[in-house]
Amino acid sequence: MVSDVLWFLTMPYKEKLKNPSPKPRKKSKYKVSNWAEYNKSLKKRGEVSLYFPPGEIKPHFINETSYIKGISGQQSTYKQPYIEIIYTFYRLFNWGIRQMTGFFEDLWRTKNVDIPVPSFGHLSDLFSSLPLKVRQFCKNLARRIDKGESISLIFDSTGLRFGKASHWYQTKYGKPSHQKPWRKMHLSMDPQMNVHGVDITQTEVADSDVMEDLIPDEIAVLLEKLIADGGYYSKALVENFYNKGIIPAIPPPSHAVVQGKDNTKWHDKIIKYIKDKGTVYAFHKKYGYGIRSRIEAQFSRIKRCIGSSLKTQRIESQKREGIIIGNIINKWNSFGQCVCVKRG
Repeated sequence: MVSDVLWFLTMPYKEKLKNPSPKPRKKSKYKVSNWAEYNKSLKKRGEVSLYFPPGEIKPHFINETSYIKGISGQQSTYKQPYIEIIYTFYRLFNWGIRQMTGFFEDLWRTKNVDIPVPSFGHLSDLFSSLPLKVRQFCKNLARRIDKGESISLIFDSTGLRFGKASHWYQTKYGKPSHQKPWRKMHLSMDPQMNVHGVDITQTEVADSDVMEDLIPDEIAVLLEKLIADGGYYSKALVENFYNKGIIPAIPPPSHAVVQGKDNTKWHDKIIKYIKDKGTVYAFHKKYGYGIRSRIEAQFSRIKRCIGSSLKTQRIESQKREGIIIGNIINKWNSFGQCVCVKRG
């Protein structure tokens, strides 16, 4: 009996593919129940005007007062919302920077608006220094935050390629670049698919090292549960969240044992629970670990609809590009989401 339990705890998911169950459980099938509303939301993603701020555009984008009395030096001509909107379309359209400058020059000329456009070289510098943060556009989420309702967050990371390097890559790593290099995108989101934190790092950075940075201050006080795969697990990390009153729904390693220490209370609790139930899936069910699959769907959505590669080269620009991607996803969510129901 003990050996059967240990085998069940340590069995990788691929073992089920090699030795399928004689009575496999059929997967549930779902259908979209709000096709009309969802179809309208998909069409809204292509309406360019919805990405611009309301009202007169020029005061939002251009600083017409170059010099302010009492402040030395010339003020920046281009305001942050202007550079952010250029960066957003640069990411959405998947064009080059020169094409984006041509697009905006033609856009302002068509609208008969006198707004200058930064050169492509200037845009590259502005992208790397743009002060950005993940923004929320969903009214339901804003209402929940105002009411102080509890929120759960899901964490994961994925790899993103970026443009093939040549001279600079060889200078930095001491070897020629035969393949496109990688960056790692770290993401936190709620079960309603709203992105709350994004970071782009080197591939050597561990997921758990970035985890706390992906929790915004306004969400940290409302955080009830965090969900992540076993790669995020460490006794110190889960104990830290547990002491703050947050449930860390992170499965422990299969070889984990009870420590019996004051600083391993959560670790010991879940290890005992898994051993009592005889399977780690009892832990998954009790703490709602199954919704972690939604962040996998989110990554798939990003790579299919926005792109699987980063467009910029510098890590400073790439970090801001990740935030731009998160803001695009949140903007799309505000247009409307599909509602799926189980068939039968």
